[in-house]
Amino acid sequence: MKYNKKIVTITAIAFLIIIFCYLPIINMFTITDIKVGKLVCLRSIKHTQSFHTSFIHSVNKVPVYEYYKIVDDKFVIYKTSFYSYGAGMPEYNPQQHVTITDGMVTIDNLNIVLEDFAIFVGTVANHKVIFDDGEYNLSRFTNPGNNLKFEIKRVSIYNLIKVVGL
Repeated sequence: MKYNKKIVTITAIAFLIIIFCYLPIINMFTITDIKVGKLVCLRSIKHTQSFHTSFIHSVNKVPVYEYYKIVDDKFVIYKTSFYSYGAGMPEYNPQQHVTITDGMVTIDNLNIVLEDFAIFVGTVANHKVIFDDGEYNLSRFTNPGNNLKFEIKRVSIYNLIKVVGL
């Protein structure tokens, strides 16, 4: 009987460990390749409190920057910067603060709250995401012509190990 109890206990513990590894329990900043549904980037929210994206505008051919912070597991676009107004550039309203320095237009106090957002990775726009510890071309995560979804979500230990490579 003792032999059977050991096997049952070991099997139960192994089963619980396996379940635990696949339960989405860790809240993370994620980037997912929408076309294939694959997580391509995971970051600790603690180390990703703010970041920005950049791309080359298709009409103006100059860089555009959008600045984000994470508040209550949501993205808040708080600022954008670009050189010169033109087609497709953002409008602003009186609640926002606009400055122009050396030709760079900066609009502060946007406070646009997003649950998640997607970026279409262009072929010539050179889309990037920039964190305090480095910048990454989005074409590193997917092929140009595909969308990447940015979101805060719970992931499993298995996904953490798989994507980060621990």
